[in-house]
Amino acid sequence: MKNIVIIGAGYGGLTAALRLERLLKKHSFFKVHLIDKNPFHTIKTQLHEAAVRKTEVSIPLYKILKNRNIQFQLGEVENIDVENKTVQINDKLLPFLFLIIAIGSKVNYYNIPGMAEHSFALQSLHDADKIYEHISNVCATSASEKDESIRKNNLRFVIGGGGLSGVEFAGELADHTSKCVANFNIANNDVEIILIEAAKRLVPFMEESFSSRIEKKLIEKGIKVLTDLKIEQRTDDEIFLSNNSVIKSKNLIWTGGIRISDLIKRGGLKTSTVGRLIVDEYLQSESNKHIYAIGDSANAINPVTRKPVPAAAQFALQQGRLAAENIYAEIFGRVKKKYYPKVLGEVVSLGKHLAIGWLALPFLKKITFVGFLGRLLKTAIREKHIFLLRKESRNWITY
Repeated sequence: MKNIVIIGAGYGGLTAALRLERLLKKHSFFKVHLIDKNPFHTIKTQLHEAAVRKTEVSIPLYKILKNRNIQFQLGEVENIDVENKTVQINDKLLPFLFLIIAIGSKVNYYNIPGMAEHSFALQSLHDADKIYEHISNVCATSASEKDESIRKNNLRFVIGGGGLSGVEFAGELADHTSKCVANFNIANNDVEIILIEAAKRLVPFMEESFSSRIEKKLIEKGIKVLTDLKIEQRTDDEIFLSNNSVIKSKNLIWTGGIRISDLIKRGGLKTSTVGRLIVDEYLQSESNKHIYAIGDSANAINPVTRKPVPAAAQFALQQGRLAAENIYAEIFGRVKKKYYPKVLGEVVSLGKHLAIGWLALPFLKKITFVGFLGRLLKTAIREKHIFLLRKESRNWITY
C-alpha cells in the first residue's frame, strides 16, 4: 500500500484529499491520509462572524469524509523525515509516497512586548469563542459600572491590524455593539472601537480606491481609524503606540500578522524568508519532488507578476485541486499542469449587511459591488465553497 499524506484539513488540504480520493478510486494500491489537529473543518473567512455573533463556522470532518476512502488521522505532525519519507504523528511514523503540506498559518506577534500575553488572536475557532465570551461579559459587566471613566475604558475595543481580518472584525463589532447598547441600556458614546494599521492605508494589498472606500464606510459606522502607526508595547490595560501616545483598554484583538509553522524548515526543506516552502510551477518542492505545498505553506509564484501568491482561500482551493491532479499525473506518467492563479474577485465584509468588493469578468474586466449587493456576493462566495466541498465529497454538507 502506497500512502499519499496531506497535512492540514483547511481549504487546500481538504480539497486535495477529496480530489485525490476520486482520482485514485479504481487504484486500491494507494491510500489517502488526511491529518489535522481538529476533527472539523473551519471556514476561516467567517471567523470574524463567529467571534461577534457566534455564527457556526465549522463542519465536522466525518460529514465531509463520509463514504470516502480517506483515512483521517487526528493529531499534529511533529516531524517530517524527508530522507526516509515519513511523518511523525502522535509518536507514530507514517510513511508516504507523496506528501502535501497544507498546515496553514499561526499568529505572528512580531515580538511586540506583552502582545502575546495581553491580546486576543483571531486565527482559530477556539480564538473566536474566547473573543465572543469576552465581549459578552464586557457588555454585561459594564452596564452596572457607575464610574463613567472606568465604564468607557471597559467598552473601548482596539483592533491591531487593518488587513482583511481586522477590517472585517471591526465592521462586525460595530454592528454588535449597537445591540450591546440596546440590551444593557448603555449610552452610545460609552462604546469606542479603534482600528490601528501600521501601513499608510487599510488593506494595503487592495487597490487604493478600495482602501479609501473601506475606511470611509468604517468611519461612517463610528469606528476610529488610525493608520501609519505601530503598536510598540502592550500591558494588561494599556497600548503604547509609535507616536508616543497611549490607549487605555483591556480589549485588544490582534489581527496584525501571520507566520508559518517551523515544521517545514525543521524538515530540512528549502523555504522562503517567511518560512514558506519554495515550490516550482507544479507546486512541488524545489528540493524534493515527492513533496508538494499549497495555501499558506507554499511560496507559489504568480508567473505573470513574478510575485508570491497571497494567502487567500480562493488560491488555496485552486492549489489543492492542482496538487492532487499533478500527483496523479506523476504516478501514472502523464503531463503535469503548471500553476496559474485565477483571481476571481475580492470581497471585504463590513458588517452583517454591508460589504465592498469586485468580481472578475471576461476580457480582464471587473464589476464593483458596494453595500448590500456586496454582502450578497460575500455570502455567495461562502456558499460556493460549501458547494465545492459537496461536489468533491459527494455528500450533502451542512454547517
